[in-house]
Amino acid sequence: MNTAPAAMGRAAIDNADIVVVGAGILGLAVAWAIGRALGPDGGRSVLVVDRHPPSTQATARAAALLTRARGDAATAALVRDTYDAIASLEQELGEDLGLRRVGTLHVAASPAHVESLRSLVAGSGDPVEWLEGEGAARLAPCLSAEAVGRAALMPLDGFIDPVRLADAYRRSARRAGVRIRTGLSVQALRLHRGRIAGLETDQGFIAAPVVVNAAGAWAAGLARSAGVGLPQAPVCSQYWITEPRPDLFPRDLPVLVMPDAGAYARPDLGALLFGLRGRRSLALDPLLLPPDTAGLDLGDSDGGLETLEEGWQALARLCPPLLEAGIAHYVSGLSTYTADGRFVLGPVEEVAGLFMATGCCGAGIAASGGIGRAMAAAVLGRPGAVDLAPFAPGRLGPVDPFSQALRDACAAARSGKTAG
Repeated sequence: MNTAPAAMGRAAIDNADIVVVGAGILGLAVAWAIGRALGPDGGRSVLVVDRHPPSTQATARAAALLTRARGDAATAALVRDTYDAIASLEQELGEDLGLRRVGTLHVAASPAHVESLRSLVAGSGDPVEWLEGEGAARLAPCLSAEAVGRAALMPLDGFIDPVRLADAYRRSARRAGVRIRTGLSVQALRLHRGRIAGLETDQGFIAAPVVVNAAGAWAAGLARSAGVGLPQAPVCSQYWITEPRPDLFPRDLPVLVMPDAGAYARPDLGALLFGLRGRRSLALDPLLLPPDTAGLDLGDSDGGLETLEEGWQALARLCPPLLEAGIAHYVSGLSTYTADGRFVLGPVEEVAGLFMATGCCGAGIAASGGIGRAMAAAVLGRPGAVDLAPFAPGRLGPVDPFSQALRDACAAARSGKTAG
């Protein structure tokens, strides 16, 4: 058991061999994978801390598309591992986690996006069925056959309730001996002779020789307390849900990815959930975030109304029934995007014992299981199935996590995203 000195700050209130900061889906997945790798008698204690109840921030607002076709092989491998993780959790917990394997229909309307789509799916290694406009419209009746140039169906894909998946990670982690403490606000990382010694919280010091920063929108601020600049920013994301129209949007409708409209969609209990990526996404200063994004109210300044207005017509050309269905719900929240659109995963070179699991780039749910397993291997010093080098925290060199230039680059990465 770690016994690092509490003299770093306030009196010690707890200690653990490994502390994960953040009880969102990434933090829970990392704790789950570490706990399962160690086992209940593994000789090392694991603790998750968060000021919020589990899965109540970005996780609860995710569209949770588990699309397997990704722009790079490493990210695709993390998503495939998540499907394996879901199967493992279902077997262990003895329950169906509600994975909806409706497939993903990647829709291209322009010749340029047809070529991009060919490149995207070429190296996936998964089954792909190519469809013309009429075939795509038969599979997804809400699509306009005339507007679709070519479409690629990937039948192994699906979507899932993100909170349900996160809770499965949590329950499995608890079975493996992982402790979870909520209601603790982590204020700073503390170092001793160049390595992690623990955390300062609003209730006292937690001693730990290994810390995984999975604090999501707050991760950059926390990392800065250890002198580390993360190449990420909190970026506003939005989606809308129509009124229930099962005649237009059947429950078995595939997930739709439509890069010509900068949009995605999936069925939602007889309604259609759809998201648009506007030309100008809004990135926030991580120093100015409130302690709870559930209460974050930016009004019209979150960019949602502008995004809907500029993207509605292009989406309706591909999906005309949207003109008949009223919008019942608007959901907005924060995703952490990086300047190059890749996760931030792995050890921090400058600080021994400090690891990052953040920068979800709108794909945190899809990659959660893979991230958990890859991070567990890194933390425990074991071989991992996925090389984390492409996601290294320092891959972009020194960055100022609070600069406007970085926020602009992260916002542009979201606006330019075309995969699911």
